[in-house]
Amino acid sequence: MNKDVHNQLTSALTTIISETNGISLSDTIDLLLSSKMKTENLDAYGLVVEFRDLLNRFQINQVTISSLLKHPMSAALFEFFKNFPLKYNEEHIHLTGAITAEFIFPRLKKLLEGPDKDIYEQKIKEVYGDKALPIRSVEDVDRLIRLQENEGFSRYLKILYLPKLIFINREVHKEAAYSMAEELYYKFNVGRVRLKFSLSRSTASSSEQIPGIDNVTSEDVVLGLYDGFRAFQEKHPNFDFILSPSFRKEANHFDSEKFKTRQEHFMEQINELVDMIDKYPFLERHLRDVDTVGDERELYRKEHFNEMQAGFRKLQYRGFKIRSHHGETWHTLKKGIQAVDNAMNIWHIDTLEHGISLGINPNKYFHRIYQDILAKNQQGQPISEKDPLYRELTELDWGFNRHVLEKILKGTKITAEEDILFVKAKFHTAREVEHYQHDVLNRMIQKGVTLVSLPSSNNKLTGKFEDYKDHPFSWWEKKGVQLGVGTDNHVTLNTNFIYEMLILLYTDAVNLKITKLLMVTTGEIRRPYISHLLWKMRKQLGKTAHR
Repeated sequence: MNKDVHNQLTSALTTIISETNGISLSDTIDLLLSSKMKTENLDAYGLVVEFRDLLNRFQINQVTISSLLKHPMSAALFEFFKNFPLKYNEEHIHLTGAITAEFIFPRLKKLLEGPDKDIYEQKIKEVYGDKALPIRSVEDVDRLIRLQENEGFSRYLKILYLPKLIFINREVHKEAAYSMAEELYYKFNVGRVRLKFSLSRSTASSSEQIPGIDNVTSEDVVLGLYDGFRAFQEKHPNFDFILSPSFRKEANHFDSEKFKTRQEHFMEQINELVDMIDKYPFLERHLRDVDTVGDERELYRKEHFNEMQAGFRKLQYRGFKIRSHHGETWHTLKKGIQAVDNAMNIWHIDTLEHGISLGINPNKYFHRIYQDILAKNQQGQPISEKDPLYRELTELDWGFNRHVLEKILKGTKITAEEDILFVKAKFHTAREVEHYQHDVLNRMIQKGVTLVSLPSSNNKLTGKFEDYKDHPFSWWEKKGVQLGVGTDNHVTLNTNFIYEMLILLYTDAVNLKITKLLMVTTGEIRRPYISHLLWKMRKQLGKTAHR
């Protein structure tokens, strides 16, 4: 796009947004089209017309969100958000998914040319396949660390392996933190980072074991990250950071050579955290919460939560807050809600990360399952245990009509009367799940538990949304949920913080106000002050024009 046209679009957007106090994107575009742009900047006007058409087509599923993000209007909106005077709060970002190929390659190259070359190559082949090697350039690394369009959650957890290989000492952690802070601060206007990272990468899973990782202590990890962020903060006093150690939920993610159980290893790490706070008091301001991460599909019962309860309670007495990745993935929606319920009741979490099981519409969700299964049944296709719909199907409220379930599982076509019984089983299940969902969500609101929204991550990884428009951010906002926004792993997921803001705007262009989005992402609750800052941006345009 022509630079002059880009500047005209950015200037016009800034003017309209400031003069209307950040109304919805849809209304902002309408006002742009009725402004003097039509006579003064015909090229820019044409782009706004084109973008409005794309936005309307996006609402009826004729184009994807990528069409919107690639449009010149998105570049202008990106510029507007990047120039906003307050920095954004990146509430959810992981160390291994947020470092670039440019950072990884020179450090990985040293390992691949070192004495343990064969070990590293073998491990890379195990995770990425034979075609992953040789790794000779930044581009080769970039290809491996980014999730492809057809890849899901399980693959996502695996491809985070490559960045983990380079974290073999305190110095690398320091360099990574500084590099990350620099990129987020300058490229995406992020001034506060809540970083998720592992104190220990020891695991009983051979595919995730990392050569030389036993030489890295928890202190190396925490102090290295602190040193890097602190060094950047000294140069940029308006930058801040929270270090949020994260524990894997899965049963095989612990050091099985040193500990008999995962609980023993978990408590050892809890004690290390407490000792670090005592030993290094300067950490207390930044080491303030912990999180749990990983695949939660098998971990939803109370017994799964009891294992970590004592450790989290000990941290809470020392002033730590508890955050948790839950309601992100599940075998059945009810169990996804149950996992959040138990996290609140047993761990007493302060913040829920992801939480989409509390945002999906159960009636739509179960009816789509019904439609998909009925289509297979009418084609005579059985539903095996490997089918992703199997568990939801078998756990419907069949009552005295399990004979219908048996026919569906075998691939025997059901009759019209049996179809009605199928609909009823689906209907009653959806109604009960909806009651449970709203009960848990309302208790979460009552308790003041914050929910961190991650649009790209939720859409690309969970498989629970047909489209970005199904993401429940706006519904949560209307319900009064305390919200935050994060990118999860922005490099791995091919996104960034401002893109996440744009996605939220595009998915609810009619109702979500730009000012509200700015308040959520900056943490600034004084609406008049946001208005003042928007007007300040408008004044800055005048100064720039007169130079």
